Amino acid sequence: MELLVQRILVRTDDFQLAYRIMQLFRTRKINVEQYSIDQPLPEKDSIWVGSIDEVANNSSDGRPIAADLESLDIAVEAAIFALKGASQTHRFILGIDTGPRPGLAWFTDGVLIDTKQTESVEECIETIDSLIQHHEFEHLLLRMGKGSPSHRNRLANAMLARGYAVELVNEQKTSRGVKRNQHGVSAIRIATLSGERVWEPFELQTTEGEIREIQRRSRIKSQGRITISSELARQVALGELTLLEAINLI
Repeated sequence: MELLVQRILVRTDDFQLAYRIMQLFRTRKINVEQYSIDQPLPEKDSIWVGSIDEVANNSSDGRPIAADLESLDIAVEAAIFALKGASQTHRFILGIDTGPRPGLAWFTDGVLIDTKQTESVEECIETIDSLIQHHEFEHLLLRMGKGSPSHRNRLANAMLARGYAVELVNEQKTSRGVKRNQHGVSAIRIATLSGERVWEPFELQTTEGEIREIQRRSRIKSQGRITISSELARQVALGELTLLEAINLI
């Protein structure tokens, strides 16, 4: 006797992923059907599991769940939870690809809702605050990539100050096969992988490379008129000033 009547679709052209995840579903006695990523969904709200890149590129189709060979159990549990149709979100997860222009991906009970590219750490924090404010859930988890330490530390400290649970995910696992500037795809990968829990705020530091990059951005922002000092650039890197505020101080 099968546990559930409605089918979960394994909708991927990744043969290895399809085989592994279908085996897991069948051991759980879950109705599952295999589709190519190019096949249309039988229902507009069909629950389907695909690779991270396939989900990122087809996030508006049905109710997608991203799977990775290293996180198959998480994807299976998410699909089963979605299939049961819980009336309230149990777990709300935000994945953050850290850097000067952080990428975001957010999931409710394992189902990808959307991704967004933000233009600064400040905009990323504002977006996270807005997303959390407009979602109802029982548990919240923020997963961040370990890369770009100064941006990561500012984001982590801001989230810890709000009392949120934060994990750091190995950045190397999230960048394989990802083209430059595909921050949304990296954020999806980060959200789907377990990380190391962060309990204490980080000491904020900057590197010479980050200082030079902020000075370069100040020239672009001011259309070549102004290059802010290294001290002002350091304050921008630490979040004490915005880039525009630093330019206006010259």
